[in-house]
Amino acid sequence: MNRIIALWTHPRSVSTAFERVMMERGDFNILHEPFSYLYYVNTDQATISQEYVNPDHPTVYPDICDHIQASASDQPVFFKDMCSHCYEELARDEAFLGRLTNTFLIRDPAKAIASYYAMNSDVTSQEIGLEQLAGIYNRVTEISGKPPIVVDADDLEDNPEGIMAAYCDALGIPFIPESLTWEEEHKEEWDIWKEWHKDAARSTGIKKNMETFEVTVGNSDHLKAYYEYHLPFYGTMYNKRIAAKPVQSGA
Repeated sequence: MNRIIALWTHPRSVSTAFERVMMERGDFNILHEPFSYLYYVNTDQATISQEYVNPDHPTVYPDICDHIQASASDQPVFFKDMCSHCYEELARDEAFLGRLTNTFLIRDPAKAIASYYAMNSDVTSQEIGLEQLAGIYNRVTEISGKPPIVVDADDLEDNPEGIMAAYCDALGIPFIPESLTWEEEHKEEWDIWKEWHKDAARSTGIKKNMETFEVTVGNSDHLKAYYEYHLPFYGTMYNKRIAAKPVQSGA
């Protein structure tokens, strides 16, 4: 039975760059936000529409779980997704969570909220996603009896090599330094949110502060309210984040 590594996160968390590193490894079957179809295609909760809908992709929770598990039949799977896409079903599904190796990626909500607002000014507090992420983090901790791996995006941008080495070490998989750089390219998996992944497609590695924002939590009371609400959820996970692993130059 091949392993399934889940990277649970929230929107605008540098998760697509993280996913690109895992793509560059070449030893995982990569699934890009499979539960997006549940939230954006099968419900009317979202404030925006998914850009591209693959007619062959499942759109209900049990079928998406089956799709993920079937994808691991020949090769280990890595997928990243937002807990806000599937929170209610996922929180109740101890069997599915137990089948996964659950890892988490967080980003300073001041940056994540400003980034989301720049793409969608109608974003709701629910869509920010940190509350649901913390809920699944707590659920996984309860099921496994120990805190799962947490990566903070600022740490990742400050030291991609050290953080990815620590992540791989915690997972018990080899660290592949070559996976940290790549050629500019739009990946087919990103078609469902092509406009949202332009920065990732233009990137050649994980870089610091690639975004700038006109509207921020510092000049908008609306975004500040979102920030103050979600900050405690971020803080809970931030305190459990992994530290960078020392890596010899050229190793």
